[in-house]
Amino acid sequence: MSTQGGGSAGNVGMYVGREMLAAVPEERRDDYLRLVEEISDLKYQLGVEVARQLPRMFVEHDDAAIDRYLGQVRAIAVIGWKSGVEVARQLPDLYHAPDPSIADAYVEIVTDATMGAPDDEETLAFTSELTELERQLREIEPKQQRAQEIKSLLAARDRRDERRRKHAQELAAALPPILARLRPRHREVYLHEVRLVAAADPEAALEAANTMLDLLNGERVSHDGAAEWTRRGLDVLEKNREVGRGYFRLGSKFSLEVLEELREGLALRQVARVLKLYATALSGRDVAVRGIDEMSSVDRFGPDHIILPDDMRFFEDDDRNFTAYKVAAAHGAARIEFGTYRFQLTDVPDAIEQLMERYGSKLA
Repeated sequence: MSTQGGGSAGNVGMYVGREMLAAVPEERRDDYLRLVEEISDLKYQLGVEVARQLPRMFVEHDDAAIDRYLGQVRAIAVIGWKSGVEVARQLPDLYHAPDPSIADAYVEIVTDATMGAPDDEETLAFTSELTELERQLREIEPKQQRAQEIKSLLAARDRRDERRRKHAQELAAALPPILARLRPRHREVYLHEVRLVAAADPEAALEAANTMLDLLNGERVSHDGAAEWTRRGLDVLEKNREVGRGYFRLGSKFSLEVLEELREGLALRQVARVLKLYATALSGRDVAVRGIDEMSSVDRFGPDHIILPDDMRFFEDDDRNFTAYKVAAAHGAARIEFGTYRFQLTDVPDAIEQLMERYGSKLA
């Protein structure tokens, strides 16, 4: 038996009385406490009985006998702890018997009596079946837990679906009067874009249905612009439902920025020929109309051309934007007609001389 014992631990003090510990040789007390604690791990009552018997075992027997004693107690305790307690009580006296085999025979008898006769085939079959069923139950337990998790997830989704169905019903009621106000030429793109939003979120579709009506009927965006505005809104909606719904009702700064970016005015290329004829008629000479994108290749101001914006979107409709183009063209034609860009300082020599006399080198 090992003698490398440590100090007492756990609840061993509950069943080791002071007088028991005092009866153990001082150099063996750590071993005593350790062994009692090990036995008590099997059953509290076993620890109590072994604590009573070990002091005299340390005095009367060697380590081999103590190891034998504890091994036999453990063997019985595994199949029946109550028998184990009785064996722990009786064995020390049997070790003093003239025939040492008596103790072993005693343990065998108690073992057989505790275990009983070998199980018959039916009992063995039941035992085997029970073992298999318990194994299957252990395997099922994680599946049952997962099933409960899925039920919870589905219940949460069902609650969301209920809200979705409510908003879908509201959309069903709101769309017909909106469609009645929609201009026929916008119908195809309008229905397509609203359907995309409705598939993602019916509540957002309610907002989009009204906003898209105003954007298209008011000619604030082209059909391609409407599609792009919807696409960007769906990206926002995917990240955050509430922010996305605000986007579709034009309730966010980003939505307004996107709309401003996509809003189309009247393109210069569409009216450039008419404006050329208009400016030529006003100025009395052939005038070219050029866009701002051509400024790198021509003078900003010249006697034979007018620079105008590539598109005019100051107003929300093409008619007024065209009027704005005509005003700008008339302004440029007037400058050409009255020679604003033909003026040279050499055309007024007297004025130059007077300026030189007055300011001298400051004019250089």
